[in-house]
Amino acid sequence: MTPTLHDWKATGERLGGIGRSSVFKLWYSGELGSVKVLDRRFSTDEQINEYITRQTEGGAA
Repeated sequence: MTPTLHDWKATGERLGGIGRSSVFKLWYSGELGSVKVLDRRFSTDEQINEYITRQTEGGAA
């Protein structure tokens, strides 16, 4: 099964409507996993779900 890739906008929406700069901050800090395709960055459903789980369990690992 091929994972769904979410651009910054879709990722931000999945995270409660956060903006572009917040999504990029999470990506560049490594708090939120991402994949690069050419010059673009995306997060998969699994990466987003893992981030949300860490946040709801008391903070980032």
